[in-house]
Amino acid sequence: MENIYFISDIHLDPNNSEVTKKFLDFISKKSSDMKELYILGDLFEFWIDDKYDIEQNNVIIATLNGISKKGTKVYLTHGNRDFLIGKKFTKITNIEILPENFILYLGDKKILITHGDLLCTDDIDYQKFRKFIRNKLTLKIFNLLNNTIKTKIASFLRGKSKKLTSQKPDNIMDVNDDTVSYFYDKYDTNIIIHGHTHRKNIHVTKSNGESFTRYVLGDWHNSPSYIVYKDSKIELLDI
Repeated sequence: MENIYFISDIHLDPNNSEVTKKFLDFISKKSSDMKELYILGDLFEFWIDDKYDIEQNNVIIATLNGISKKGTKVYLTHGNRDFLIGKKFTKITNIEILPENFILYLGDKKILITHGDLLCTDDIDYQKFRKFIRNKLTLKIFNLLNNTIKTKIASFLRGKSKKLTSQKPDNIMDVNDDTVSYFYDKYDTNIIIHGHTHRKNIHVTKSNGESFTRYVLGDWHNSPSYIVYKDSKIELLDI
């Protein structure tokens, strides 16, 4: 096993068999040469509680556990839909949770991997909500609720988010160029890999004679894609 894979925004949902099949087929076809798999957030459409959601996604859990036992090292960055994935999930799947911004060294390449929502600073309402919903006190109160109430709250917030998103200009939903430049500088890198925006692309910019490359993974409902690091090269490919 030599290759390293990156995916994001699969948005797995027990009620969506089509996306589940895409994911299971991908794992089945690629796992034989998959040394490492980096999942850059939103593996699931929603995640409210380890115990409840593990039961709901038992096939996915078994698949991830299976490739882990065969030698693939799997890493996960929390997304905006599944940031409540916790220790029970990591234990049962043998997946390691990474910090929201993580530096990865591949050969001579220094790469920043992140979900991508922190780059979208023009969406001020979302950034405020993100800060609130991930506050330790907010999470402590949420975790005291039963699953029925948690599910209703999660459904309400998803519906509200979709409504607000549909009313916002496209440029607000994408990354902010100044923020991207700040991240390049802060992490002293010229390669960023992320998802979140659902806008699959490769963005190359030049500054002071140096190239900066940002790889954006597509979502699996509309433009399923993956990145593979193979033979010292990074490729963004369609599924």
